[in-house]
Amino acid sequence: MKKISILLAIFASAVIIFTGCKKDDRTPVLDIKATVNPAWLVAPTPDTHFQLVKDSADMVLTTLEWSDVVYSLSGLPSPLYSLQLLMADSTVADQVYWGEAIELFTFPETTRTVTYGELNTAIVKIIGTKFAEDTVITAGFRIKANVNANDVSNVIDAFSDIASYTVTPYSTSIEVPPLYLLGAATTIGWDNNNPELQFSYDAVNDVYKIVATLDPADPYYKAIVVLGQWAPQWGTDANATWESGILIYRPTEDVPDPAALPAPPEAGDYLITFDLTNEVYTVELANVPQTMHVIGDATEAGWDNSLAIPMTKVSPGIFELETTLSAEATEGFKFLVNQGAWAPMYGTNADGAFESGVLIYRETESDPDPRSIPPPSSTGTYKIVMNTVGMSYTVTPL
Repeated sequence: MKKISILLAIFASAVIIFTGCKKDDRTPVLDIKATVNPAWLVAPTPDTHFQLVKDSADMVLTTLEWSDVVYSLSGLPSPLYSLQLLMADSTVADQVYWGEAIELFTFPETTRTVTYGELNTAIVKIIGTKFAEDTVITAGFRIKANVNANDVSNVIDAFSDIASYTVTPYSTSIEVPPLYLLGAATTIGWDNNNPELQFSYDAVNDVYKIVATLDPADPYYKAIVVLGQWAPQWGTDANATWESGILIYRPTEDVPDPAALPAPPEAGDYLITFDLTNEVYTVELANVPQTMHVIGDATEAGWDNSLAIPMTKVSPGIFELETTLSAEATEGFKFLVNQGAWAPMYGTNADGAFESGVLIYRETESDPDPRSIPPPSSTGTYKIVMNTVGMSYTVTPL
């Protein structure tokens, strides 16, 4: 009996030792309520106003500083901080309601300088390039803290308070001269008075673009700046191919005529890109929709996508429609490539007006839904023109 008691004691001791030596595989849990969020040490106060100046774009506008985030677990990786910018959507009874935040920078430090240009670029990205001079906007800075720790559960972002202020941005839009395509390979021939084939200017990439039908039967074309004049003019040299080459500028008619650009070997719709800054061009087969439709509660189709109203294709990527639009609509209208399908779709951004604006593309139904183009102030017949190359639309009364 004594031997059995001794054996049981030895076994129990072994179990205790084994259990005590067993590795604890439990994932450490972060107590979210115990997190100390970053707090502003230096930030704009509500009565701070920033007057942004284009000539001072590279100068420091303000320096922000905040305290470290403190998590309830030790041994975590060092946090990263993101400086976020928000725009005020509305103010009710002195309560500011903020829109979606965009991240300006991500870095490990707890201080960051912001230049005039950096803040202005971010604001223009949110509100668009079209705004009245001396526009005053309520905006806010916020800090987001985050750690990348795969072995810790329940890790979430930690945010500071929003430091609000007002700001007057400057316009980033620039005036650019028009550019027109012409030549035997195009649909208008060498008619230098015809404005039909005007390039669209891509301000983001500083290039001119057009989708045009080119025919190799008489494979030559150029670009001019002023209708009815042969100079200024853009051509190329003897080494050019139909796909790419250098651009030769002819400022006046006293300068020799440059060679014309060669057309592709097969007829079709092509995307032609002129980079006048670097004086080069590229040509590629265009991927533009062949059909387009209008839909929305401002239209006779309503939001029934099977009844979306077909538009007329006037040139590659450009469509128009004369139709009745209702002022009683609450949303407006959009563009659908195909009847019966919600994507591909074109809408506009927050800056889009009824008369004109930029197009926002939705490729698939999993992509965000763009805003509707607003309805008119009065019911009537209107001409709608949308350009998938220049990503713009216009609406004019008839």
